[in-house]
Amino acid sequence: MKNVLSIAVNVIKDAARKKVFYVVFLFGLAIVALSPLLPTFDLGARAQFLRDISLSLTSLFGVVLAVILSVSQIPGEVERRTIYNILSKPVSRLQYLVGKYLGIMVSIAAILLVMGLEIVLLIFIRLHVFTPLIFEGVFAVFLECAVIAAFCVMLSTFATVPVNAFAAVLFYLVCHVKTGFLHQKLVEGAFGVGKVFTWALYYVIPNLEDFNLSQPVGYGGGAGAAYMLRLTAYALLFVVIFMVAAYLVFRSKDL
Repeated sequence: MKNVLSIAVNVIKDAARKKVFYVVFLFGLAIVALSPLLPTFDLGARAQFLRDISLSLTSLFGVVLAVILSVSQIPGEVERRTIYNILSKPVSRLQYLVGKYLGIMVSIAAILLVMGLEIVLLIFIRLHVFTPLIFEGVFAVFLECAVIAAFCVMLSTFATVPVNAFAAVLFYLVCHVKTGFLHQKLVEGAFGVGKVFTWALYYVIPNLEDFNLSQPVGYGGGAGAAYMLRLTAYALLFVVIFMVAAYLVFRSKDL
């Protein structure tokens, strides 16, 4: 456990050196810049609209951050040859991967927490409405980032940074159109053996649109505890799948 925590701390320090935490400052500026553009609805409608837009921006910033922090972790250390020093010590490859992933997720969690606080504070100052429900949507964004980061860590065990980044963007887009376009084109339009294959493909890839709670949080009473528990289990399932695949590839890698 000590090795895992040590690697995780190094990832967090590296993120700080890369100044990725400035994304919080940029996010705050974006929200402040948008707030004067609120439509002239009544007070409640303006608060709902701002919650919706703020969560959408949080998701965008979070996904970009997850990709930036994940795609270069292993390839970067291979290029700098620091990975050889780490693995020459009593550090297993599983500990190395788990430590890397833990450091990524702690960094993302810290930034998303501050983003959530910024949204709550801005809405309270601007509209005098206290909206702690926003953290339900922020947690959903964190779960989405967890899945994307795990996918990128898996790819980083064998792919270069440009390939990993391109695949991450493609993965994000495909997983967000899964419920509509992808289902219609791949599943309903397939026949025979192709239908079996496309059904398998459809269920193998995660449905990232499920993590989009901007509408229920923005304009409703939230998604509810039962849905959030199912969403957490759903995210953990894919995180485990991707991390196990990452370990199997990384274990056989000649380093």
